[in-house]
This record gives sequence, structure tokens and C-alpha cells, in this order.
Amino acid sequence: MSDYTVLLPLDGDKTSEDALLVLPMLRTIGFSKLRFISVDSPKNMKPPTAAAFSGYLAPHVATATAAGWQVETVIAEGDPVDLILDAASQADVDLILLATHGRTGLERIRLGSVSDKLIKNALCPRLVVGPNVDIDMATYSLKRILVPVDGSDLSEESLPIARHLATLVGAEIDLIQAVSITSGMVVGDTGAGADLMPGVLESANTYLARVAEAFPGQKVNTNVVIGNAADSIVEHLDNNPVDLVIIASRGRTGFTRFALSSVTERILQGPDPVLVFERGEDRSRLFDAARSA
Repeated sequence: MSDYTVLLPLDGDKTSEDALLVLPMLRTIGFSKLRFISVDSPKNMKPPTAAAFSGYLAPHVATATAAGWQVETVIAEGDPVDLILDAASQADVDLILLATHGRTGLERIRLGSVSDKLIKNALCPRLVVGPNVDIDMATYSLKRILVPVDGSDLSEESLPIARHLATLVGAEIDLIQAVSITSGMVVGDTGAGADLMPGVLESANTYLARVAEAFPGQKVNTNVVIGNAADSIVEHLDNNPVDLVIIASRGRTGFTRFALSSVTERILQGPDPVLVFERGEDRSRLFDAARSA
């Protein structure tokens, strides 16, 4: 049995505790060690809360221990982003699990500021229960996994991860590619548009059929959607719920380190949990096992 470690930040807010609902699923894919981290920021202008956090974490520790987890707790004081990123950089941490704020009413807009920075800067894969997730998390399990691909090597880095997870739990795979209407048009000398969309759609379906061959013996569904990639994929998810989206985002060095691609940002605000990682900054024994399978 694997002994992967998941880092779970809890801040005392009920929203962050939504991540607890993901823990049973993580057990099914080889996670056995759980490290809670709670950080008291001096900006809170409150007395030290180490004792308060100990009391707050105690029932969560008891519940997780009863479920078979090996549990550790880290309680610290300082900047939450810096301290949690440092904890996520430890060699034995294979995943950081985050539930973000703003999931109801007028706040169904964007990720919380701390979570946003953790998602963009952690050096291990991030499993995110985003602000607009609307599937039933009380019975969360992996039955269907969606992988957006666009023909690039980067997007296809998600394939071995999806294949490995699907093998472990018997999940179906949904492959999706978005094509733009404008990509199917050319303008001639006369200014008249020639509609090439049928050919674009045929090419996309052929590509997805080839990608599906990477999942021998597994059920794979292919979907071509038309329009802006971010919006059309989220619209597809609204109408076709899955349990997990796996997406490889662009590398985050230099000036781009603090930004995710627009497609990734939009999907993180979609209706389903997202596993996001960056090339070269995805240290995880789970990912190592997936890529060597």
C-alpha cells in the first residue's frame, strides 16, 4: 500500500473544512498520511491562538485517525501563505488539498486570496474544491475524470495521471478539446469567408480518438466543443458533471510565476474539483507512480 502524504490547511472557517469531504477518496488512491496545518496571522490582531487551534483541530484529528489516517498537526504563527508554502515544499508532501472561499450567493465569483496564492505557488500538485463546486461532496468519489487537451505536449502531461487514477478506482475518462469558430474560417482575396469548421471538427475528433488509445481497456468518452476554451469547457461541465478535472498549467518561472493560464483560472471556478499542476513543479510520489506505470 502506498503511503502518500496530503497537506490540508484549515483556518477555522467552515469553507476550508469542505476539503475534509475529499479525504475518503484520497484513501482509495494511496494516501495514508494526513498533515493538518493551521496558521495564526499576527494581522488578525488577536491573542495567540495555538491553544485555540489545538482544540479546533482535535475533533478532526480524532475523526481522521478513526478512519485509518496517520495524522500530524502543524500549528504556526506568521504569514499563512509563506508558512503553508514552506510546509508544502517538504519532500514527503505529495499533494496540497484546498477548499476555497466564496461558494454562496454574491460571493460565487473567485478564489480566496490566500488559497489563490497557494494554488499559484505550491511546488506540489494541488487538489482544489473551488468556490463554485456544486456536486455532492458528502458522497465524493472518483467515477468520472475529465482531461482537457489541445494537441500540445503540455496538455497531454495530464494523461498518465488520469490513466493511473482511473486504473486505481475504475473511473471513466472524458477527453475534451475546444475548437474556435474563428479557427475554422479563412478570408480570401474577395473578403468572403470559407467555412472550414467541418474539417476542424473532423481533425479534433481524429485527435481525440488517437489520445483515447492511451487508455487501453478503460472506458473513454470524447467531446469536441466549439468556442472559447475556458468558457466552453466550463459550460460542458455545467451540463455534464464529473468528479475531477485534471489540468496541466503553464510553468511558473519569472514574471509568470504568479499567474495561471486563463483556461486554468476559469476551470478552477467551475462546478467540479480540479487537480492542477505545473511542468517541473509537480513533485509527488503519486505522480511519479503514474508516470512510471
